Amino acid sequence: MDALVYTLPARELVPTGTVFGPDLILLKLTPAPGTRRPLGLVHTLEVVQRMREALLSRSNDLPGGIQPLLSGHDATGAPLFRPHLAISPIASVGQPGANGRLTGMALTLPAATSEGDQRLVLGAIRQIRRLALGRLGLWNVSPAWGEKPEAWTAHPAGATHWSTVTPLAYDAHPKGPGDLEAMIARACAHVGLPAPRTVIVTQVSIHIGTPPAHAFPRLRRKDGHERRHSHVILTFDQPVVGPLLLGAGRHRGYGLFRPLPDHGSSHS
Repeated sequence: MDALVYTLPARELVPTGTVFGPDLILLKLTPAPGTRRPLGLVHTLEVVQRMREALLSRSNDLPGGIQPLLSGHDATGAPLFRPHLAISPIASVGQPGANGRLTGMALTLPAATSEGDQRLVLGAIRQIRRLALGRLGLWNVSPAWGEKPEAWTAHPAGATHWSTVTPLAYDAHPKGPGDLEAMIARACAHVGLPAPRTVIVTQVSIHIGTPPAHAFPRLRRKDGHERRHSHVILTFDQPVVGPLLLGAGRHRGYGLFRPLPDHGSSHS
């Protein structure tokens, strides 16, 4: 009698998300007449800060709970210890010929944001038509209809391999071997993710067109000291759905990861 052979079904890897919702609000930046200097990823901090200021100036008449959601601070000016709006760059990276040009912005709300609050935030965003960036010129703001958000979020299947497009700003100064990996594991936990299986800290991103970490200006702490930062490559044991934003600058454009091509949920 032939033996019966039972084949166990393959274990399905269920994607896991972060505290940020996968529905990005994508905006396109185009130069106004007279603006000739292009924007690059290295200008991320300036562009994000100006966008944040423009958005806050249009939210004064909104209900009280919206201001903290946008600013990341409570009514007393103290920082929030819960997720709030994150603003990230959209740039030409990851494809042959990519040049690191900053072409727009992605605004991301916490996954737990109510539909009513989302509508109020969208209403404020739609009022922003231009950004005055000083030495970087005047830029028109419009919906980025042609951008594919899944290229940044890997939604809905998720991805297991991710690399930074803007460097991850350190939460603390590493003091010894293993400190960096532990810090990055804590950064993952802060946004609701398990610790990655592998962590590679490097000065260069794997994404074509991304400038090296040392080309980006450093974030400053409240005491005036600069935060160290670096590019990072992560591998998870289960697929992750972005946006994947990690580190001290995750609400201000730094620590932005993009999934690696051909490393979706079927890879480990």
